[in-house]
Amino acid sequence: MLKRRADHSPSGTLEPTSSLDAYFSSTLAKNSTQVSLAEVVGEVTHAIIIPNYKEDIGTLRETLNVLASHPRARSRYEVYLAMEEKEVGAAEKAERLVSLYKRSFALVQATLHPPGLPSEIVGKSSNVAFAARHIGQVHQAELESGSCNVIITVMDADTNLWQDYFTEIRRLHYFHHSTSEQALYSCPIIFDRNSNDSPLLVRCADLLWSFAGLSTMYPGSKVSIPTSVYSLSLTLASTVGGWDSDPTSIGEDLHMMLKCYFKTNGNLVSRVIHAPASQCNVSSHITRPGLRRDLDTCIARYRQALRHMWGALDSGFAARYTFRSARFSWHCLILRSRHLSLMHLLWEAHFLPCHFTILLIFSMVFGQATLYTSTPLPPAITYTFTITAWIRALSFICMNICISLYNRWYKLCLETRKQDTLLGSNLGPWSEPEFREGGFGFSDRAPWYRLTFLLERVAFPIAGTVFGAVPTMHAVFMHFWTDRLVYHVSKKPAFGAVMV
Repeated sequence: MLKRRADHSPSGTLEPTSSLDAYFSSTLAKNSTQVSLAEVVGEVTHAIIIPNYKEDIGTLRETLNVLASHPRARSRYEVYLAMEEKEVGAAEKAERLVSLYKRSFALVQATLHPPGLPSEIVGKSSNVAFAARHIGQVHQAELESGSCNVIITVMDADTNLWQDYFTEIRRLHYFHHSTSEQALYSCPIIFDRNSNDSPLLVRCADLLWSFAGLSTMYPGSKVSIPTSVYSLSLTLASTVGGWDSDPTSIGEDLHMMLKCYFKTNGNLVSRVIHAPASQCNVSSHITRPGLRRDLDTCIARYRQALRHMWGALDSGFAARYTFRSARFSWHCLILRSRHLSLMHLLWEAHFLPCHFTILLIFSMVFGQATLYTSTPLPPAITYTFTITAWIRALSFICMNICISLYNRWYKLCLETRKQDTLLGSNLGPWSEPEFREGGFGFSDRAPWYRLTFLLERVAFPIAGTVFGAVPTMHAVFMHFWTDRLVYHVSKKPAFGAVMV
């Protein structure tokens, strides 16, 4: 699953692993002069959007350093720093980053989302939407010609992506060329940078968040939900009208996936890239270890969870479009198995945590009430509580099995990222000694029997409630009064390797 594909040359040719690749190989063999893929079907350009509202410049430099280490960065990576104009010092930060990395990528530009645009909010979704419109202008001629091979990748400011992520997208783009303009690529996320320095509940919450993304990316899955990092063709983005930037689109990754799904009448193609995105757990401004810093980190994680669960608005978005489609029998989506799978995933994301917690609370209340009253509970309620108690026990066992499997996967991903980073030291702006000193954040989960890791196996229900069910209920009750949320940026940890 994580086997590296050989693709290190700037122009690059695909290995003959498919019929399309074999055609390319035979084309090269028949000609005396070398023919690149760009001359056959057009080379892929990766337009990478990095939204960074109020992000620390050190975090951005580390992310850009990793991207700059990729072999194809100078020839095929276009980096767009999606920023907010009203942020103090945004223009100066953008100018500095562009000057530092203009020789590392094919193109580096900053887009500054202006304040005061009608129906637009400050934050990631608006910044991404504004940057995407700029990308459309840059590649307008290619869009009009009908031969646009630009793929937009949206990633967080603290995300480290392997070169394999882009290599695999490029391979799939050529291999499934007929459906490449309907494809949305997503990948798992893994918190392997500073998890050992995070409080137990924060680490458990991000563990569950990682599980949630992975649960939709199994082989044969009808639809996959992107979490933080995803890619799609510029043609598809243009066809559906780009990214929304109103208050209901604060969960921009899920919202864009749903928009593409409905605008293509359910024909969106979900493809999984099995090269996980490395991310950071939230951190604290308090540098001194102790209870105060742990509490501050937990509060920051709750704010982040509230922002995530504010995306429950997307369930309403999906419901509206579902019922609209039902009015037209020739493209009704309700009875399609794929659509039912999507609705089930939305229920799991936005309803199940609340239902689970409410049922647990009321089963305990009714259980205690029977001790002080002679009136027995109705048999149906007693039977329901018994069944759900068994389901909870089984879920606890299954989650522990998941954690055991996750530890193996985590180790494999961490070792692969280390190799990827060390390989990039020959091309990137750092040296091998800097890598050896741990300037990139490598949090090992070994040995598994350490007390802090054993506690995860019993603490995850608490973390799931505090950072899952509670912020979800908080968000949906707030939606009775407003759909706007003030965008708070969580503090990210600082690492050593930010040299250029």
